[in-house]
Order: sequence, then C-alpha cells, then structure tokens
Amino acid sequence: MNFALGEVFNLGEHGVGTILFDVRSAPRETLARADFDYSQELMVHCATFDQTVSSATGPQRFTIQLLQGPAIGEKAYVTKGSFDGNSVFVGLRVLYGTISVDMGVNTGQVITAEEGLSLMSQIAQEFVEEIKNQ
Repeated sequence: MNFALGEVFNLGEHGVGTILFDVRSAPRETLARADFDYSQELMVHCATFDQTVSSATGPQRFTIQLLQGPAIGEKAYVTKGSFDGNSVFVGLRVLYGTISVDMGVNTGQVITAEEGLSLMSQIAQEFVEEIKNQ
C-alpha cells in the first residue's frame, strides 16, 4: 500500500482553516474491504452513534452520523460529528479504482460543515479526474 498525506489551508470567510487528507493506493479489493465494506442496510442501521463523555463542564453528548456521500468515484460516504448539537467536524471518504481519498475538516467559526463538504467534494473530484486522465 502507498499513501500520501496533505493539507489545504485558508478556508472559509472567517479565518484560517485546514482540510487534512490522505490518499491511499492499493489493489481495489483491498481498499474496498478496508474502507467500504458495508451494505446499504448496514449504513442505514448504523447511521448515528451517540456517546456521552465527561468534561470539566459536565457530561457532553458526542454524535457521529454516517451519511451517503456525493456521487464521486465508485463509492463515497460522509461522516459528521457534533457535541451537544453543535457541528465539530465533517469528513469525506471516496473510492475510485485503486485510490481511496479520506478528508476531514473541523467545523465551527472558520467553516461550516456544508462549506467543508463542498470543498472536500471538489478536491476528491479532482483526484478522480486526474486518475481517469492517466
């Protein structure tokens, strides 16, 4: 397996934000098993996870949502995380052939979840287009 890590800076209208991403290359079957081995039924059944964590200000509920991703590549899914209803991160993972692209951005004052997902979708689409053109 080969991989690369990277960052995209200066996001959003309110300051500096960063999208972190990694790109992995391996045989398609290996990536599909590692990152995308789920059925549509499982995705619906496991769409939301809640966890209560202790903090200095008292218990907080952390929620992760697993959502269908945009139509990029062969498969894609989105993860959204929030604390007590406030968005804290959004992630996108896309599979295309022998490449898996995984990205994430913290959300809040710098960038919204929707803006982050839009930017990550553009980046993932560029990866897929580059692979198609090779």
